[in-house]
Formats: sequence, C-alpha cells, structure tokens
Amino acid sequence: MSSKNRMIWSSSDYSHPGHRRSTNEDAVYSDARSGVWCVADGMGGHQYGGLASQLLIEAVASTPLYRSLDARVNELQKRIFALNQTLYEKGLAITGNAHNSRQTIGCTFIIFLSDGTYSACLWAGDSRLYLLRDENLYQVTNDHSVVNELVARGVISEAESHEHPQAHVVTRALGASDSIALEKKVFAVKNGDRYLLCSDGLYNELEPEEISAALTSKESSQGCRVLVDKVLETEAPDNLTACVINATFAAEYY
Repeated sequence: MSSKNRMIWSSSDYSHPGHRRSTNEDAVYSDARSGVWCVADGMGGHQYGGLASQLLIEAVASTPLYRSLDARVNELQKRIFALNQTLYEKGLAITGNAHNSRQTIGCTFIIFLSDGTYSACLWAGDSRLYLLRDENLYQVTNDHSVVNELVARGVISEAESHEHPQAHVVTRALGASDSIALEKKVFAVKNGDRYLLCSDGLYNELEPEEISAALTSKESSQGCRVLVDKVLETEAPDNLTACVINATFAAEYY
C-alpha cells in the first residue's frame, strides 16, 4: 500500500460592528471544504460599503472549484476586475457621472485559497492575512496605504505611522477607481499552519503577541473567539472581523 498526505482544514469566523457603529460594513466568507476564505471591509458609508463587501463575497462564493489552483485564481481575478468596473460605474451613476464627486462604493479585502499543497492570497487595501508557523507570526500581506508607503520610503517610522493623520487612507480598494491593481502571493502549505484573515478594526486593537497567543488554540473557533473578545474589551471603534483557519495533514492509505 502507498500513502499520501491530505490537508484537513477547519475554520471559524465572526464579524461584529464594534462599540461605536450601528451597522457593519464588513463581510466574511468561509468554505473549508472548497478551500476558500475572504474578509471584506466596506468603504463609502454603510449603505454602499456594505453593498460592495457583500457583492465581493458573492463573487468569491460563486467562483467554480477548478482542479488547478492557478485556474481558480485566474477566474477569481477576472470576476474581481468585472465587479470593480460595475461598482465604479454605479458610483458614477449615483452622482450623475461626475467623476470629481463620485460616490465611493468599495471595499478592501483579503482572499485566501488553497488546494492543500499550495496556497494563494489576493488582496487590495489594508485587510490582512497573518500566518502562525512553527510558533512564529508572519504578516503575509502588506498594507496598500499611504502610511505604509511612507514607512517603506523611510519618511516616517513604524511608531509614527500609528498616529499619522492619514493612518486610515488606503491606496488600493475594490471600486475606488476604474481599474484595480491586485497583489498576489503563492506559497506552500505546512502541517500545523494557523491563518488569520482580518479587517483593520481587529488588528488595530491588538498586539502581535496577542494574535500569536490566540492562534495557538487547538480549535479555530476558540482562537476566533479569543481575538474578537479581546478587541471588544477595548473601545472597538470600528467594525471588526476575524476568520481563523487551521491546517492539519491526515494520512490516507490505499
């Protein structure tokens, strides 16, 4: 008999409006069986930001489960480009095609896909993917934001970025302009990996050590609950969303 390894995924997610907002523009999608997850953070006011987040989730959920990870990613990119154009034109229509005062109907997002051997992430804006591997926490994505660009150029320090007046200004988002530049990373999966997809309302209120500690939980549901509960113990001024994913290899024999 021969054997091979098969990835077993388990995931849990939770989204909360926070303590200061009456509506939640965030949206989350989890499908451990198909190996696809997404967190979206709406922009443009609750009516419009929430719409953009939900339409992105629907696009992700309806993407065919191709055998090839590359094919899935390519199809998803096409759908995102098409949705971006739709949201941009809808914003123009609301304001009578006035480009200088166009209504934003948009969202930042992070999408994570895996075939059990390799994984890919697609994102635009400042929603993030974290990876806990061998007790080390990595921020897989980099923020598409004004302050992150200033830090990268050495104009301001990491510490100064947190109090910068443009701390929440993103440079990429779905629906923000007539075209969207996606960023993509592909990497191998490792047994015991722990992943976190989240909106800025979650990670802005937590220290990296708190994220690491939560992701060490054996159950994804427990890790998710710990993260959200810790944020809700703070002022929690923004919508917050967490999606925790655990990866485990199981041997099959035949």
